Amino acid sequence: MSYEPRSRGMRSRRLSTKKPASKEKRTGEEYEFSYKEPVTVNPQELTSRVMNSLEHLGSQRFGMPPYSEHFRRWIVDVESVLNDFKASFPESSGVNNASAITEILSAVRSELDNRIGAEESLSAKVSDLQMQLTENERQMTELESEQRTKIHETKRNSDKSMRKLRGEINALDAQRLKLLQQKPTFLERIFGNAKVRVETSSRSLHSKRADLENKEENLKQNMNTLRVTYREKRRPLEEREAELRRQLADVRTNTVDDAVDVRKAACERLRQLVSDAASTAEKPEKTNSIS
Repeated sequence: MSYEPRSRGMRSRRLSTKKPASKEKRTGEEYEFSYKEPVTVNPQELTSRVMNSLEHLGSQRFGMPPYSEHFRRWIVDVESVLNDFKASFPESSGVNNASAITEILSAVRSELDNRIGAEESLSAKVSDLQMQLTENERQMTELESEQRTKIHETKRNSDKSMRKLRGEINALDAQRLKLLQQKPTFLERIFGNAKVRVETSSRSLHSKRADLENKEENLKQNMNTLRVTYREKRRPLEEREAELRRQLADVRTNTVDDAVDVRKAACERLRQLVSDAASTAEKPEKTNSIS
């Protein structure tokens, strides 16, 4: 008798819901039911913070030029401080106060814009002079390369021609020595043929040596001509380089400063306006508290 196992039926599953942890529950309840009091702005603390920021901005020094980006960032920082003061303490900004602040900001911005423009103009001049210097140096380098090539070709051609002459001179000298060492025959002594051959060889040898001396002298003259021509071409380039460097030095001495005096004076006036505005805004509160 065989045994057949019964198939199991699937158990019914309950929906499982994760029980929130007590910490999460408390956190959620705090977000849902906690009450936060609005943060009140203390006028004295706000005024003190703004005054300190303006004092810091007024005495802020910048590093090496260019200062254009420093100027732009500085004016944005000043406006940001004043806007924060106005947003947190709106009752302090009266019509006269706002107009005075706007006038100061406009004046210091105009001054800094002028300095930015002057600095950018100086920077453009420096770049232009440096480009001219680079081009002048390129021409001088090209001239030097051309001079070296001409000297090399002149020496090479002259050396080739003089080597040929020296070879001919050596051959004639050897031939003349051979003629001198030979004993003339009876007929040669009668007709003088041996003497004629020696004299002819001597004249040829003398002529070749004269040609060699001429070529050596021509080489010296050609080299001297190349040097003179090179100096004549280089002189205006050297004068132009000296002038460009002088102009560059003059431009660099006219650098724009960091305008610390202008910025400090503007911040001191702004600090006074902020102080006056805060004092004016606090008077009604004091009057109400007395009544």
